[in-house]
Amino acid sequence: MLSAPRSPKPNHPPPASSRPSGTFPSNGARGAGPSRSGNLTGLTTARWLTSTGYPLSFGPNTKPKEWIKMNERARHAASIKGADDVIIKEAECFADPDFTNGNDHLSEGEILFFKEQGFLLKRGFLHEPEVFSQVVDCVWSNVPRDLFRKEDPESWVGLPTDQWTEEDEVQVGQLQGGSWKMRSREGIGTEPFFLDGIANHPRMRSLVAKFIGEPIRTAKRVRGVYCQFPKPPGTSGKLMPHLDYTAGQLTAMVFVDDVPPKCGGFTLWPGSHTRLHEYWECLQSGTIREDRKEAYARARDAAVNEITPLEFPGHAGDVIFWHPRLLHSAGINHSAEFDRQIMRMIVPCDYQIDGRDFYDDLIHGPGPNHQWWVDTRHWHGDTTTTTDNMWEWWVFSTE
Repeated sequence: MLSAPRSPKPNHPPPASSRPSGTFPSNGARGAGPSRSGNLTGLTTARWLTSTGYPLSFGPNTKPKEWIKMNERARHAASIKGADDVIIKEAECFADPDFTNGNDHLSEGEILFFKEQGFLLKRGFLHEPEVFSQVVDCVWSNVPRDLFRKEDPESWVGLPTDQWTEEDEVQVGQLQGGSWKMRSREGIGTEPFFLDGIANHPRMRSLVAKFIGEPIRTAKRVRGVYCQFPKPPGTSGKLMPHLDYTAGQLTAMVFVDDVPPKCGGFTLWPGSHTRLHEYWECLQSGTIREDRKEAYARARDAAVNEITPLEFPGHAGDVIFWHPRLLHSAGINHSAEFDRQIMRMIVPCDYQIDGRDFYDDLIHGPGPNHQWWVDTRHWHGDTTTTTDNMWEWWVFSTE
């Protein structure tokens, strides 16, 4: 059992109903627009986006990353700032229910728990010490210019974010605050130890199929390794409850190293998925309905105010399966205040059913321009959300 170390408001694009079929046509469909290759530079693209209701202000040579960041109208509704009076409760460490196990089946009790709470923890689900060692080695081998060092835990505290260059972000991912999302477009997150050893592991695919059915889309990448560093002693940490807009059906967080309590464990707001489901355009869509964005923000803020978040300590091989509509955050890593610094490492994996008519969202992603690190995609034929159809595409098999 783990124990803690000892102490010493914007505008948005129009809804799908007012956009061209499929959201983003390939060249030649309904006029010249961005191709599925993801080329978003050039005046033709600017004209096409404006003609479809996206009043974006960027020049012919503006890079996708730049125009997404600089134009408020392209921001996703999930990014609406919380109200000033929202109070985020302190997280409690998750206490395992009596039924907690590491098998690759679902019981009736586990299914009921998942539907109500939005997650299911499987302890010791993967036994792949060599794979986990490769992941940890991958993290340390990709630190630019030894800005922090494995053998010097003191260097993990007070990260030199001002020395993290744009090239570093391209090559090894974003370092922001106390979090490093280590990934790259065609490298980090696509290696065999991530895919064969984790995301496409037979036990992972077997249990995912019990949740959502078959065939499961084969993962081509994971999101990377999400590292949470110790906050400097005497500073205040803050949870950042949010939803991803990743167009997936089921997400898994895989522990690749031990995470004691209060050391940055992945944090969830249990039951928030049922409150926020109805505001999304479709069941697995990454788009919040335009006519409900303000109601969504109010519902999200109410959930944050009312729900006590749960932080998950764990061991390498533990896996949290969770619904993408669940509010979540990286935990606050207090380990620098204890007797031993911990860097929390976790690997996020995304799942959905295969064989559908998938397409890229070139504005918000997932797609080649934004959220390329997410392996799932929007698909034609997804069902419009209602207040009571959250589980329409789930099978929940106990066999």
